[in-house]
Amino acid sequence: MSEGISQREQKLLEVSTKVLMELWKKRLDVIKKDYEAGRELYDQEIIGKMNDLLVRWQKEHGGRAGELKYVIISPLGSGVITGSYELQIALFDQNLYNEEDPLCLYWTPKFIFKDVEEDMAAYKKMAAKEIIRLREDEVYEIRRKYALCHAYVSMLYMDRITRRVFELPAWKETAGADTKVLYGTYMEQMMELGTAQEGEKR
Repeated sequence: MSEGISQREQKLLEVSTKVLMELWKKRLDVIKKDYEAGRELYDQEIIGKMNDLLVRWQKEHGGRAGELKYVIISPLGSGVITGSYELQIALFDQNLYNEEDPLCLYWTPKFIFKDVEEDMAAYKKMAAKEIIRLREDEVYEIRRKYALCHAYVSMLYMDRITRRVFELPAWKETAGADTKVLYGTYMEQMMELGTAQEGEKR
């Protein structure tokens, strides 16, 4: 029994890797072209939302500069279940892990995630030719892993956006020299954003 499960898992891994690599290569090209076509609209949307969030922080904290210590951008696990693929962008003072209800916004970079379900439908059709009775729980796990590919692209995008956020008056009035923007999941290792050269081309 356990040997059968192991063989199926190995087969699922091999087939899924092959199929998803093929889909992802095509999808990445589409994402790049979509972004180039609507770059300013996409950028202004999230920069505007982050500016509004910083202004809300200023109002709630009485305009005291330097109290904002962390901006954490997290891909939500629930987004894979709902199909929203949302990012949570949350603001914290020094009490990072004691804040149960942080000031935050939820946003999906749709040009990155909008075709995940289309690709998963293609995956199921292609994988079903080689895997007998593909189960929904197996498809969910593959969807979760495929969403991580998109999340990595969203991290690279938010790294670029972060450097533009640093230029906002609301950021300069709110953040301190030690304020960090991090991408990842709470209590796990996170990547600091916005640390590349300011002169990098946008």
